[in-house]
Amino acid sequence: MCCGQNRTALRNSQSQVPTRTVPQYNSGNSQVQAVRTQLPSRSASPTASPRPPVSTPSGSDQRQAPTPVSTPQPTINVRYLERSPIRVRGLVSGRSYEFSGTAPVQPVDARDATSFLNTRFFRRAS
Repeated sequence: MCCGQNRTALRNSQSQVPTRTVPQYNSGNSQVQAVRTQLPSRSASPTASPRPPVSTPSGSDQRQAPTPVSTPQPTINVRYLERSPIRVRGLVSGRSYEFSGTAPVQPVDARDATSFLNTRFFRRAS
């Protein structure tokens, strides 16, 4: 088979769009209906031109990333068992926590507390 025939066979196989059944949930009803949907097809020939690079004049039109909204998370009081000062960064929240012999108990985000309590340096404060 010639390479032109391979391209034609590939184009023909991509033009046939497979279908699949997806469950559809109706609100207010616990019954599920099966709905047949078509998967998105790829274009047989690349007719769309690639996006041109975006150039902005000296940063005046640049969009800023959205500021993440922090929601209050439940905290757990954690006790540091050593005496020397330490700063620990939470694995999940990324927040820094400072412990020392004079301030051994600190409120810690519950998502971070799990990793702290899995070490020998911290225990849950009562």
